Amino acid sequence: MDIRFSTDEKRISWEELARLYELAPLGKRRQPEKLELAFRNSLLKVFVHDGKKLIGAGRALSDGVWRAAIYDVAVLPDYQGKGIGSEIIRRLVEHADVEIITLYAAPGKGPFYERFGFRKMKTAMAIMPNPEERKALGFIE
Repeated sequence: MDIRFSTDEKRISWEELARLYELAPLGKRRQPEKLELAFRNSLLKVFVHDGKKLIGAGRALSDGVWRAAIYDVAVLPDYQGKGIGSEIIRRLVEHADVEIITLYAAPGKGPFYERFGFRKMKTAMAIMPNPEERKALGFIE
């Protein structure tokens, strides 16, 4: 394995990243151009390659002072359990350098993020499409 971490989005195939999210599984991202826009608009980003193959990614929004929010952390299944996701989180948290970092996680992934100090919030709320579907998937109450 030739694992490399990068913040350089110039080498990213957005179609390959969309496939990564589907395989991780983090859901279908049918419009790679929107995925590209989301990453380009994020202050912090991490991409992970094994050779030329994109195997992981994550991003964070931040005001650079008080708050940041981490989104879209994913690693291909064959590479999970090897510390790659942990390193993505570590890099995003370290470079956020803010007072409070929030995280949007897939259901059941809480214990993974708790290892880094994240705790469930009692006051977070969201507006999202298809709330009944999201409820059935365990994202909202």
